[in-house]
Amino acid sequence: MKSNNNLMAKIYDPIFYLPLKSIRIAVMNELLKCKEKVILDLCCGTGNQLNLLSKHGFKNLYCLDISDSMLEIAKRSNSSIKIYNEDATKTSFKNKLFDIVIISFAIHEKNRNTQQALIDEAYRIIKKDGFMLVVDYVFDDKTTKLGRIVISMIEGIAGGEHYINFKSYIQNDGLLSLIEKDKFKLIKYNRMSFGAVTISIYQKIPLF
Repeated sequence: MKSNNNLMAKIYDPIFYLPLKSIRIAVMNELLKCKEKVILDLCCGTGNQLNLLSKHGFKNLYCLDISDSMLEIAKRSNSSIKIYNEDATKTSFKNKLFDIVIISFAIHEKNRNTQQALIDEAYRIIKKDGFMLVVDYVFDDKTTKLGRIVISMIEGIAGGEHYINFKSYIQNDGLLSLIEKDKFKLIKYNRMSFGAVTISIYQKIPLF
């Protein structure tokens, strides 16, 4: 398993950097007014999203993932980003620490219980009036046929449990079935990649 993770870390950027570049830029553009905010990329992978933010003047950046090999690459890229090797569903961060939590292409690959635990943890560590920005897939009547085919092929190549979780995520209406309306309010929603990728921004609703 460890060798598979090391291989994925080595090939991730060469394969996905260019296809994801426009999405990373779109996320940055959504956050341009938040350069002084405290931002966490939860399940950050090789840290490309925060590297981009850092290059454009964002200051308070935190990066978390459970993969040693992914984080080794993240560490080589930018020393100003605070990097944590932890389980994203039960981090060591204090309650209400971050203004913004980013979760990018991390939810669909996990099983249902882990998906919910990830969002619950994001809720815990987001400040009272903070935000969660989620990038992930959606298949509905606004998704083009080409979008469905391309994304299904990419996820099929990943295979195994990853692909099983992806199919379940799509069948369960994706993010819409996971967000609790008493915890998060959708304030902005954009589509990319032939309608198959959404950038969703939610504001936290304090429970008390």
